[in-house]
Amino acid sequence: MSKKLKAIALTMACMCAVPFAFAGCGPTDNGGGGELDESGNYVPRPGSKQANVTFWINGDETEIEVFSKLADDFNKDYEGQIFVDLKQKTGTSYDQVLGQSLAGNKAPDVFYVGDSGYKDYAELGYLYDITDFVDKSQIYKVEDMWDNVVTRYKYDVNTYLSGTESGRYYGVPKDIGPTVIYYNETYFENAGIKILSVGKDKLKAFNDGGEDDRGNTKSALGINGEVKEKGYFEIGGQWYFNNQIPMSWDETVACARKVQDYMRAPEADGGLGMSEQQAYGYFTEWWFNYGWTVGGNCIQQIPSDKYDCGYFYDFTLMDPTANYIVKDDVESVTVNNVEYHAGEIIAYKDKIDMSAYAGKTTADGKDNYGTYKVTAEVERLVGEGKLNRLPSQREAFTHFIQLGAVKDSNVDSFGGKDYKGFGITPKPTDIGSDAGKINEFEFGNLAMLVDGRWNVTQFRKDIKPADQKDGFTWDVAPLPMYKEYDENGDISVHGVEAGHSGSVALCISKKSKVAVEAWKFIEYVAGEKGQTLQAEAGFAIPLQKKLANSPVFLQTDKAPRNSKIFIRATEYEQAGDWWFLQDKKWIDGWAGLLNGDVRNGRKTLSEFYADEKYTNTFSLLEKYTRNK
Repeated sequence: MSKKLKAIALTMACMCAVPFAFAGCGPTDNGGGGELDESGNYVPRPGSKQANVTFWINGDETEIEVFSKLADDFNKDYEGQIFVDLKQKTGTSYDQVLGQSLAGNKAPDVFYVGDSGYKDYAELGYLYDITDFVDKSQIYKVEDMWDNVVTRYKYDVNTYLSGTESGRYYGVPKDIGPTVIYYNETYFENAGIKILSVGKDKLKAFNDGGEDDRGNTKSALGINGEVKEKGYFEIGGQWYFNNQIPMSWDETVACARKVQDYMRAPEADGGLGMSEQQAYGYFTEWWFNYGWTVGGNCIQQIPSDKYDCGYFYDFTLMDPTANYIVKDDVESVTVNNVEYHAGEIIAYKDKIDMSAYAGKTTADGKDNYGTYKVTAEVERLVGEGKLNRLPSQREAFTHFIQLGAVKDSNVDSFGGKDYKGFGITPKPTDIGSDAGKINEFEFGNLAMLVDGRWNVTQFRKDIKPADQKDGFTWDVAPLPMYKEYDENGDISVHGVEAGHSGSVALCISKKSKVAVEAWKFIEYVAGEKGQTLQAEAGFAIPLQKKLANSPVFLQTDKAPRNSKIFIRATEYEQAGDWWFLQDKKWIDGWAGLLNGDVRNGRKTLSEFYADEKYTNTFSLLEKYTRNK
């Protein structure tokens, strides 16, 4: 994660639920009152009755099955002391029902909260502070887990910042779901694209005659030339796809078009004969990895003495200033008294001449575009050959919009360049709900889908093997990354690997009378046994790094064979923009416009950033910096 992304924080939406089914019956007396000793062991209150812990769960059939087993096993281990009463919630209103129950007097003891709604609930005082439980635990060891996931839930309700020393735990992650590219391997092969699977660190050995992770050599794949660090490439007239190397932006478009052409070609010509409205090479609904790979973002924290907190948030979704990264052969540089090393992107507050912000507030920000300039220090380092230029956030965001715009249609014009549509991604109106994109991939209407780990259990169940009617082979690959190549095909300029991950916290109600007992169940779920059961089912990446890198999760005998890509993504992916601040009211207006009129082709980008739903965001952001 870049230096600037560590500084900002926000909110998303929870999950869903309403009717319930009982996994078992517990005692009517709630019991409780137990304590933890210095080692985090449970010590029941002398003479106390069995404590009844209510757990609201929402999920698919596999998740319910896994957590029912966890609850049953836990209840056996703590028989006579603690009983977890699992209540299944189904439907589409879990967050609403949960919020109402937490505000009232009938809240469950343990429940799910998505990283988008977590801060809001913490601000409202709904969540029990479990920091002391976490610190004492010999089972839930933060040091063994993914740092960028655990710190997502370490929140300071006074400063509204996450991951700081002053932060407290109001929940701990149940799991982590990074995003990747799911791809239809059968379509790729039928379109004339051969698959190889070799990581950057093994390219030299592969080029010297070694095998890739599937046991193939260059000779077996018909490769007569050097394989470079590319995701999609051509050698001797044959196209190849390396599912362990991120494609560049251009490679992603080219690969999607090639497979899309096969899908749309007449059956007489060896294609599938699908219509243009039906078949697409690629789908993503998120701009994050495009902006973040070059160091851009939708908000930036700007130092300011006009606010008590010492900063304000500027809305920078369409910021036109270039980004900069330290060249790989440069050990380090210093910018604005901050040391940056090879491959690190210069943070916004360090690259920008802050005199452009003098006397400005968030509400004035929209008038600053075009006046932002990089510092003389950055310009000097570029001139000295120590920094490479990367696209601006506006260029990255425009590229994202180009994906779904009608091919060769006008998307935007700025900087002396016209940006045309690529026509490789269906419009939101064609996809419909979240379930729509899943169905489109399963039905074979999408060749590539950007989505999270949570799809694996459904894909394993729904997608037939390639040797059956309507079946196909599928696997996963890294998200696109910004790259440029020299005349020899070697990387000359690159961004960083970037993307977002989804996560859900397990939390305890502030009003719970069995908080200690509730924690022991959460600890059980987040411990090795609970994480192993979830990983074996396929829907979760274990919180413990060691466990995640073991056969328990990797499961190379099942699809996706390339599960190591999820592990790598977990290292660098972060929460989406819904998590940056304490709620997402500042997002709702412009995001609704973006995912409606803009991505559906009814408004241009120029019309987008002239619309009041966009311009009002600057004023909305001011509410997040006042009176702190």
